[in-house]
Amino acid sequence: MCEIDYKAGLSARHAARRRFAAPVRHASVVSSRALAAVVAILALSVAAVSCATQASPAVERGAAALQAAGVPADGRFDAVFDRSGDPGRLVARFLRLSLVTEADDKSGDSTIVVSPDGLVMLIDGGAPECADQVKAYLDALGIARIDAVVASHPHVDHVGGLSAILASFPVGTVYASRVDYPTATARAYESAIRASGAELVYLEAGDSFRFGSDVVVDVFNPEPDIDYYDGYPANSTQFVNNRSIVMKLSYGASSMLFVGDVYTSHELDLIEAWGERLCVDVLKIGHHGSDTSSSKSWIRAVSPRVGVAMHDAIASLKVLQNYRKAGVDTFATCLSGSVRVALDGAGSLEVASQYNMPEGM
Repeated sequence: MCEIDYKAGLSARHAARRRFAAPVRHASVVSSRALAAVVAILALSVAAVSCATQASPAVERGAAALQAAGVPADGRFDAVFDRSGDPGRLVARFLRLSLVTEADDKSGDSTIVVSPDGLVMLIDGGAPECADQVKAYLDALGIARIDAVVASHPHVDHVGGLSAILASFPVGTVYASRVDYPTATARAYESAIRASGAELVYLEAGDSFRFGSDVVVDVFNPEPDIDYYDGYPANSTQFVNNRSIVMKLSYGASSMLFVGDVYTSHELDLIEAWGERLCVDVLKIGHHGSDTSSSKSWIRAVSPRVGVAMHDAIASLKVLQNYRKAGVDTFATCLSGSVRVALDGAGSLEVASQYNMPEGM
């Protein structure tokens, strides 16, 4: 089956610090082998009919554009990008981007979030070469306007694609980290904001704003006053990553956490500062699943039910296994393709991935 439906017992989850007290129900689990075979055959038939009949013109158009950009739009692409089940839910689609170069570059992060009342937020835009892919995903969803763009931090694999996005779509507000990073890519993205006419809002720890009428966004990072060291920006990778926007989107009893590329050392600072407020249902796994991030203390503090790492390859198998050992249903877009996670605000969530993650990952 392409969809996992998590039915959460909220009282049980809260009683155990929400650490996996709720069972995960996979629709393909049944009581006997014979029944399982029948259910599997029926499910495949239904899925085939669904994929054949539900793909909207926008989904088909977006899929064709992705194929042209060299990104497969096969598997359960239609299920991931079908918007018929979005209304009334907080939905995040973690995008599979692809960047093939001789250098050790990353395609980066990009996530499309839709509020229960239909507002659109784009969190990061991947590398510059991935802008057409992000546009194709937006097209697949039939999105013509972006209400909010969030640039988690100004590294090329997060803001590189935003210049083209800002030039191609009307954008209401751009939310950014205040950290200054004097590179050509960052300056081009800043110029694109000014040219777009979008409102620019810098976020810092303690800020809060609304995304639509039902979603509250709380900001946990970066610090209000950024103290630059002598010689900055030389050797600044960790410094800039640790000034990523860390924000929690809350919809009723459900929540998501986006953490940019924060490193382990700063994860501990966040745990000390925010404690149980970091606990969420869905986590964008930090720094593409690299072992620079996702300490065991962090995994325990956040206690997500679902975690998604966006990267061209497995950055650290140990990190993914640590999430799995903690009971987190873990995805990596290099293997799972794009991933849709939908929260209903009452503690239940659904996950659909383009491909199945390999057993044991």
